[in-house]
Amino acid sequence: MKKLFYLLTLVASLAINHRAAAQCNITDLQLKLNGINTITCEATFDLSWTQEINSGNKFAYVHIWAQPAYHTPAANWAGMYSNSNHYPLAADLVNTLSTFVVDDNHADNPLIGTVYHPDPNYVLPQPTGLYIVKVHLNNTLVERMTVQNIKITLPSCKTPQTLYVDIWASQAANGKIVSCVVPGAYAIINQLKITGLLNCTNPPGFQLIMQNNGPAIDNLTWKVYLDYAPYAVLNSTDTMVFASSPVSLPANATTYFPASGYQPYPAGMYSSTQPLITAFTVPGWPITMMYTMQNGCGPLPVRFTFFTAVQANHYTLLNWQTSTEQHNRGFEIQRKLQGEDFVSIAFVPSKALDGNSDLLLNYQYSYKENFSGTGLVYYRIRQTDLNGAAHFSETRKVENNTANNGWLIYPNPAKAAIHVMIPAGTGQVDMILNDITGREIKIWNNVAVKQLEINNLQTGMYVLNVLVKATGSRLVNKIVVQ
Repeated sequence: MKKLFYLLTLVASLAINHRAAAQCNITDLQLKLNGINTITCEATFDLSWTQEINSGNKFAYVHIWAQPAYHTPAANWAGMYSNSNHYPLAADLVNTLSTFVVDDNHADNPLIGTVYHPDPNYVLPQPTGLYIVKVHLNNTLVERMTVQNIKITLPSCKTPQTLYVDIWASQAANGKIVSCVVPGAYAIINQLKITGLLNCTNPPGFQLIMQNNGPAIDNLTWKVYLDYAPYAVLNSTDTMVFASSPVSLPANATTYFPASGYQPYPAGMYSSTQPLITAFTVPGWPITMMYTMQNGCGPLPVRFTFFTAVQANHYTLLNWQTSTEQHNRGFEIQRKLQGEDFVSIAFVPSKALDGNSDLLLNYQYSYKENFSGTGLVYYRIRQTDLNGAAHFSETRKVENNTANNGWLIYPNPAKAAIHVMIPAGTGQVDMILNDITGREIKIWNNVAVKQLEINNLQTGMYVLNVLVKATGSRLVNKIVVQ
């Protein structure tokens, strides 16, 4: 059985220049795009770099622009970073899409800062939700820094977009000395779309599908690694299990590569939750493109007992329950419209203490938005571990009913009975009342009387499904019983 995991859209090339400073050099930038919301054009990605960090290294700063706005106003940027006291201020950063700060750069657990130390009057435009992961690469203070869940709004999400990035670090206690810098790193996103298919049979295998929406790419190669913690970060603990031969991708075309087998586990064991991380390289591009394929072939850290999605008036109600949770950070709610990719719309943290539980835990999320005329809408949950690994729930679909007019269900909340006003000419309808787990509580067939008795129900939330026999259409409403 093949499982479709994680979608990445990325092609990037990079120009690196750095100012020499003892144990502060910044090299080897990587960008891993996690998704693009095709409605809002919000892109979510991870950014990694390698840095020599000693005990005196205090801060790292990252600035991101869209290509036309890079280093504007131009007059402000002449000679920027040319000496240790020439760093960007608020007036220089007015056109950035995002700026974020890494505090305690030298510590084992650095933090995302809330103040731009070179100019405290500058309000950081980066939204909340960032995470930073630091990995020790060797004994000479060489570290791999990865900032996850960066979110920016692209000028357009229909065509490839070029992002420019400056990264610089400071060893000064006040954060106002430029100790090293990588200016002008750039990445072209939304050009190469990569889909991974994982085969869970024995022996296991994977397949890559690459859609190139730009010019031809020659001599592309990739290596596949077993991804060990910290996840989604390529480091020396990861084991290479596959290396490709050079291939060419035609312009504006999709290439399907044959499935490739691998033996990743000791003694032939294949039932494991270890993800696969793939590193892509192209001659002349001094950047590694990253793609993670989540492994759902083995026991999962979170077990869902149910997951339902129903539409009620102008919002969708999602309910799910877990029976066990291990190292669970929480649940990312993802939505998909017809003809579009899945996008993240919310995050619900785990109710389990420290992410661990053997009890039944119930979760609920309601999402209000008008999708009139969009047809089917799909929902799924991306469960995320504390170490960054992710697993997907099954997908649920709801039929867009925001265009249904003339229906009225009242009172709501109700105690003894509810009344259903059915538009004239509708014909006979069946009604089904479900609890929040999806279990059928009551069924009314060929309804003629518009009053439904509910006086024997426990208090709580229910879902009323109204099926119109003549058309097969369905109206779904949330009912609260007092």
